[in-house]
Amino acid sequence: MVSVSQLLRGNAVKLGLLAVLFVPMLASVRGGAGNNDEHRHLAPAPSLPTSWEDFLQLPTRTDAWINDHFGMRGALVKANNQVRFKAFREFPTIQMAAGRHGRVFLAAHGTTAPPFSAITNVCGGRPSPAPGTAEYFTSMMADFERMGMHPAVLIVPSAAVLHSSDTPKWLEPRCAATDTAVDTVLRDPALSPMARERIFYPLQQMRAMAGDDAIYPKTWFHWSGPGLGEVARLTVARFWGRAPAHQQPWPVKSTWMNSDVNHLFPGVHLASYVAEPDFATANVQACFGSACFPEFAGFPNYARVMDDVSRFTNPAAPDRRLLIMSDSFGSKSSGWFSRYYRTVEQMATHSINDLSQPDMETLKQVLLRDPQKTDILFLYHDGSAVYNMLRQGVQRLHEPPRPGA
Repeated sequence: MVSVSQLLRGNAVKLGLLAVLFVPMLASVRGGAGNNDEHRHLAPAPSLPTSWEDFLQLPTRTDAWINDHFGMRGALVKANNQVRFKAFREFPTIQMAAGRHGRVFLAAHGTTAPPFSAITNVCGGRPSPAPGTAEYFTSMMADFERMGMHPAVLIVPSAAVLHSSDTPKWLEPRCAATDTAVDTVLRDPALSPMARERIFYPLQQMRAMAGDDAIYPKTWFHWSGPGLGEVARLTVARFWGRAPAHQQPWPVKSTWMNSDVNHLFPGVHLASYVAEPDFATANVQACFGSACFPEFAGFPNYARVMDDVSRFTNPAAPDRRLLIMSDSFGSKSSGWFSRYYRTVEQMATHSINDLSQPDMETLKQVLLRDPQKTDILFLYHDGSAVYNMLRQGVQRLHEPPRPGA
């Protein structure tokens, strides 16, 4: 007869596995999987089959539901991500890639996008921009000129383009090249001379000043560093001639901040020093969020499009206004421009198409007011600028309403 002790010794591994699974199993029965920190849709509970095909799919659907709702799944996912990153410097999502020298890169703008497409689309190797990009810039510039405004475009090179030596080794030659998608647009014969003159793509200047964290913190996707002050000066000097080459340093403060992409990989926490203007010392009133624009307080429909806006007031600057229409890079850089303007107003355009046409007309009246005292800058990173994000966010500001809109 087998004794209890022999039985336990002979099945120690199995019993250990059962013990390990018992706690999350109990948690599953009592409280489910907990919060969903994976930023995806979890598999729904399977329903009773109503057809033979449903019956055949039942095991697969049940397995998917158990996998997604297993007790303590969130904690286990975080632990797995921590081990993978610390042991192999590997992210659990194709949206991120670990580079060299401590830098990380946003590698794809979605989980269904091709791996590394966020890098290969903007680096060299003659990638193709979205069809019609040059033609759109030409028409956009002409439309705003007819409206009495003289627009300028600042296209920001992505981190991989500036820090090619930090990319995975196989990408370095491509990202060190200059024949980028933006360069393709700038050389396109369909781009009018006026539009070409009004687009600033400071690739060489920013490569020269990039440093370790001067423009892009090592663990961030967005730019945020002291080099943004020089990019602002170069931009204002190029288009409006009001930023001298030699000026007193502006007050800057650095803060240790969590990475802006931490939400993509729960359990792994990255951080960097982020530099921004010291607005209090510079006597600049800085405001972020929808409260900065009381002009829209009576319009509830604007709430969802005013989530990434900023406004700055500098009493010591010349009495002019700068309007910045942007992607998410705008709010990180708009404050640096307040050195040269009494008022800087910035709005990200990613949700602008949610507005009805009457609401759009009101938005245009507020933003495009007083053209004689307003400079307008479209500020987008390279991927947004030449792969339709700029076009989708800006088109309704200058084109006539579509029939039936």
